[in-house]
Amino acid sequence: MLALQLVTELILYVGIGIFLEKRRMVSDDFDRQLSVLFTDIILPCMIFQSLQLAFDPQDLKNCAVLLVLSVGFLAVSLLLGQLAFHVLKKGDWGRIVRFNMVFTNFTLMGFPIVETLFGAHALFYFMIFLVPIRVVFYSGSHHLLAPPEMEVKKTTTGQKIRSLFSPPMLGVLVGLVFYVFQWSLPAVLGDVVSGLAATASPVGMMLCGLVLGKRPLRRLLRVKYALVGAFRLLALPALFYLLVLPLPITQEMRQVVVACAALPCASLSASFTLRYNRHQDAQFDAAGTVLVSHLLSIATIPLWAAVLA
Repeated sequence: MLALQLVTELILYVGIGIFLEKRRMVSDDFDRQLSVLFTDIILPCMIFQSLQLAFDPQDLKNCAVLLVLSVGFLAVSLLLGQLAFHVLKKGDWGRIVRFNMVFTNFTLMGFPIVETLFGAHALFYFMIFLVPIRVVFYSGSHHLLAPPEMEVKKTTTGQKIRSLFSPPMLGVLVGLVFYVFQWSLPAVLGDVVSGLAATASPVGMMLCGLVLGKRPLRRLLRVKYALVGAFRLLALPALFYLLVLPLPITQEMRQVVVACAALPCASLSASFTLRYNRHQDAQFDAAGTVLVSHLLSIATIPLWAAVLA
C-alpha cells in the first residue's frame, strides 16, 4: 500500500509538469533553469537534511561493512552498465541505460520505503550504504551521461576541485561532518534548509514532466522503456539478492542492499540529462524511462518488500 501511494504521488507530480508544458504556461527554457535551481540549491539541502541522524558508536563496525558492500554494489552495477553501453553502440540511449543500471531513485523513493518497511535503524544503514554511491552519483554523472562533444577532454586541477566541491558533493561532505560531530544548524537556517529539502521530490518529478511535455506522449509507448524498467526492477535486485544471501551479514544489511537495487530508475536521470545533453531525443528518453520504471514499480516494490520481509 505504501509503495502504491508513493508511486502514485510521484506520477501526479510528473503530470503537473506535463500539464504546464502542454498548456504553454512556462517559457521554453524554464525546464533548464529549474534543473539548475534543483541541482545547485534544492538537492544539496535535501542531502544535508537526510544526513542529520543520531550518531551511535556501536554501529561503526556495521557501517564499515556497509561501505564495503556499497563499493561492491557499485563495481557490479558499473560493469553491467558499461556492458550495456557497448552493446547499445555507445550512443545517447546507451548512456541513459548505463546510468540507470547503476543508480536508482534511492532518495525520493528509497528513504520513505526503507524507513516505513524496515524501520528507522534500517534507514540509518541505508544512508551509510549510500555514501560511496552518492560520491559517484554526483561527481560522475556528467561523464556517464554527457555525449562526446560535452565531455571534458582534459581535466585540469581546477576542474577536479570544482567537481569535488560541486553543490551536491558539498551537501554530502558538510552533512557528514555535521553527522559525525552531531552539530546542528541555527533554528532559522535549519528551517530554511528543511523547507528547501522538502521540495526535492515534487520539483524533481515535475522536471520529468516538463521534458515529457515537449514531445507527443504516445512516444512513451516504447518497448525499450519497459524493458529497461523490468530489468532494473526485477533482474538486478534478484542478482544482488543472490550475491548477498550467502554473506555473513545481518538480515537488515541484506534488506538495505536489495532494497536499493529494487527501486525504480533514478529520477535525477531526467534532470541530469537535461543539463548535460543538448539532444532533445535523449532528454525525452531519459524522462520516459524514469516515468515507465516508476509505473512498473507499483507492482514490483510490494513484491520485493514481501521477499525481504
